[in-house]
Amino acid sequence: METYNVYLLRHGKTLGSAALNGRTDVGVEAEYQNQIAEATVKQGFAGEVIISSPLVRCHDLALKIAQMSDNPNVAVSSKLQELSFGDYDGKTFDELGDQWEKLEAFWQSPAENTLPNAEPLQDFHDRVTREWQSLVFKINSDSLIVCHAGTIRMILANVLNVDWANPSWYSALSIGYHSITHIQITKTEEIFTNVKMISKPLF
Repeated sequence: METYNVYLLRHGKTLGSAALNGRTDVGVEAEYQNQIAEATVKQGFAGEVIISSPLVRCHDLALKIAQMSDNPNVAVSSKLQELSFGDYDGKTFDELGDQWEKLEAFWQSPAENTLPNAEPLQDFHDRVTREWQSLVFKINSDSLIVCHAGTIRMILANVLNVDWANPSWYSALSIGYHSITHIQITKTEEIFTNVKMISKPLF
């Protein structure tokens, strides 16, 4: 029997006004990134393998953690990116004021109401779930995945076997900035996954 820990780290609060940042490549303040990286390493969540979304708010953080933990290897997975919000991606909420009817429909039922030119929630679910299941199959050491709130929710939905299309999964489950979600994987003749902790703030 082999047991491994996977730590899912959500990036820190991004620069600029509150916005619908999905694929928009917005960064995080440098000192804040250092603080997150230091806390991740100090609290033992760096793992032996680091995997990151390619977006700078995650990848820059993953590289800092790798440097601080003397682990030079950071793998990048584009399939772990956040949901694309299409025409609204990167727009501040003030800029989207006249689109509130469409946004409200999306919040109320995201699986049924795709935003203009956005990635359907079904597609997001499928790509994240496939990537997660592939990682679980291949994993052979404690690992850190630096990614996004939506990505973490989809992984948890798979592990907990809950309805990912349920709107409350997004409105009621908070995945905070710079928080750790811990999943334990046990491999025998079968593979078992167990959620040990959800969205614990690093500080």
